[in-house]
Amino acid sequence: MKNLKHNVLVPSILIFLSILMFLCHYVIFGQLENTIYYSFMSLSFIPINILAVTLVFDKLVERRARLERVSKLNMLVGLFFSDIGFVLLKLIVVGDEKIKSLGLDFNDLKYCRNKLNSHDHHIDFEKIDYTQLKDLVISGRDILSSLISNENILEHETFADLLMSLMHLRDEIIFMEHKELIQEDWIHIKGDLIRVYKNLTFQWINYLEHLKIFYPYQYSGAIKFNPFTIANK
Repeated sequence: MKNLKHNVLVPSILIFLSILMFLCHYVIFGQLENTIYYSFMSLSFIPINILAVTLVFDKLVERRARLERVSKLNMLVGLFFSDIGFVLLKLIVVGDEKIKSLGLDFNDLKYCRNKLNSHDHHIDFEKIDYTQLKDLVISGRDILSSLISNENILEHETFADLLMSLMHLRDEIIFMEHKELIQEDWIHIKGDLIRVYKNLTFQWINYLEHLKIFYPYQYSGAIKFNPFTIANK
């Protein structure tokens, strides 16, 4: 009922004001014919004005909604790195000897992105603490399941690829947990781990770029305790 009254009252007031201004204009200036002519001319442009305002308003609403979705998604990315991603990247980087030669400086994220894009992400599997890696991946199944079940994740292609590759690695580790691993098994796990490593590094750069723009104080802390720092020492 309140909405009905509002929908009737507001238009009525606006129409009354228009009529009142029209009458005031006629009383002050006369020229009824010119007043009617210009009034109808103004009315003829109302559809175009509505169209222009609608298009602009829709674009602004769409842009705001997209920014809000991106912000929420990056909060999920931050949760992922806090719970599992940071430690996982730290474990894997230890096995990448060539990462030292890249000279990564995370104060220049564009430079780091270019270097990591051309990097082959080869790892020495023997230098990785597999027991710790296995425990981390298996214990992180709850956070992984929670993230992958969020339908908004699909809008974040890089992060979705990372989660899928990590879940595949987890499944392989669980499957092989109760069997004696042969050489082919280690090669398979290594391949899955390299895939995770690639996706993880690209997502790490994306996350740092987000922090640098919106949360510079967190960005400073993130690059100070960067997982790649260990490899560069």
